[in-house]
Amino acid sequence: MTHALHYGTGVFEGIRGNWNADQGAINIFRMREHYERLIDGCRILMLDIPYSVEDLCNITVDLVERNRHVSDIYIRPLAYKSEELVANLKLQELSSDFTLITVPFGNYLGSDRLRCCTSSWRRVDDPMIPARIKACGIYINSILAKTEATIAGFDEAILLNHDGHVSEGSGENIFMVKKGIIYTPPLEDNVLGGITRDTIMQLAGAELGMEVQARTIDRSELYLADEVFLSGTAAHLTPVIELDCRPIADGQPGPITSQLQRMYFDIVVGNNPKYLHWCTQVRQPIAAT
Repeated sequence: MTHALHYGTGVFEGIRGNWNADQGAINIFRMREHYERLIDGCRILMLDIPYSVEDLCNITVDLVERNRHVSDIYIRPLAYKSEELVANLKLQELSSDFTLITVPFGNYLGSDRLRCCTSSWRRVDDPMIPARIKACGIYINSILAKTEATIAGFDEAILLNHDGHVSEGSGENIFMVKKGIIYTPPLEDNVLGGITRDTIMQLAGAELGMEVQARTIDRSELYLADEVFLSGTAAHLTPVIELDCRPIADGQPGPITSQLQRMYFDIVVGNNPKYLHWCTQVRQPIAAT
């Protein structure tokens, strides 16, 4: 009878912990920013969990230490309406709770070169359901799109918004490279404000000196792009080599995508001293049994 099971009244995050064997440590990437977004979602769904961002970070470090992982992990915090009531649609009357799990986690997308299709399902629109938070119920939208794509033999789906403009993948933000400029859809196009999205935008400017623009993108622009890639906590940074049976450029990962990918992986495992402030290191001195 848990309310969230019946109505999807919860918000969650996906946080990566990246194993570095040389350090003997899990590097949790941009944990604080993830929990700041979780708290934002809690405000919208009136989830009154008794934890601050600092509390949630400390709880997470403690759990990772206790679970003694020696591999890449996925960290899943979930705040949800826990009241055992059905037929009650009033958030203000419902109790809330919080749970946290960590699990070993490998390649999310199953491929390092993605063949994608444009989904027949449109991305949820903010006046209907807030698209900028990771609310549990919203993900039926992503699940329908992902299922449609994989049944048809593709790796991933690209969703358009209600205006017909490019929004995002089923669980990733999307980027396009054209004539030396990187483009990504703006938040106003019903895009989740991705932590990895923000990371890529910062790195492209600071490290590669590239111009990055958040602007509306048409579907046909992706067909004519020099490079396309997806980004997300689970997906990392993964090149798209084909969309709707049309190769992107020469059908191979592009040089900018590859450069950003190498840089990103070096940072998230804690090997780049300049960006260690983005990593929370949890040392694992005892191997899991």
